[in-house]
Amino acid sequence: MALSTCSSASELDSRPRVTAWQRMRRRVEQFGTSLRPTVAPQEIDQAARLLPPEGVTLFLRMIKRDQRHSLDVHQTLRAAGHESPDLLAAALLHDAAKTALPGRRLRLSHRVLVVLMEAAKPGWVEQVARSAPGDWRYPFYLHVNHPEMGARLAEEAGCSQLAVSLIRRHKVKLNAPPVNEEDQLLAWLQAADDVS
Repeated sequence: MALSTCSSASELDSRPRVTAWQRMRRRVEQFGTSLRPTVAPQEIDQAARLLPPEGVTLFLRMIKRDQRHSLDVHQTLRAAGHESPDLLAAALLHDAAKTALPGRRLRLSHRVLVVLMEAAKPGWVEQVARSAPGDWRYPFYLHVNHPEMGARLAEEAGCSQLAVSLIRRHKVKLNAPPVNEEDQLLAWLQAADDVS
């Protein structure tokens, strides 16, 4: 699906459906590429041109794996011709809460467990999640709530309200064609996130 399309109901319905095997294959590929992520200095410079100073600090607090993923989402959007600073800032910070909070990180082992748990029993991660940071179940809470937590971090870092809203909503799938600019930007962010 082209990221710059998908504005009508028929276009949404005609998107290729992703099978369970395709999702699993993509997850295995993501796992392989996440083992040794690299981020070039010029990529940090690109991020710094889009984010407010505190947003850059937030981005740099993320682990390399999440920086790499966020830069991949950003690059996917740019390659599709998207130039909205709000959209691109949201791409860079949409997963910030997963690893930017000291002592409260979603580790690779937790991510693997999340994928397996979601495949085994939908809703299981939400059932296990607990909000107490010292609890062994806190990483699952972090996974479930990272959009809201990340939106708060981005807002505190001085990001625009539109970028904050896109981060907050990035896991909320649209059930109908986009009806306004924010929904269209959200659809593009989600599509780029899904393929990156």
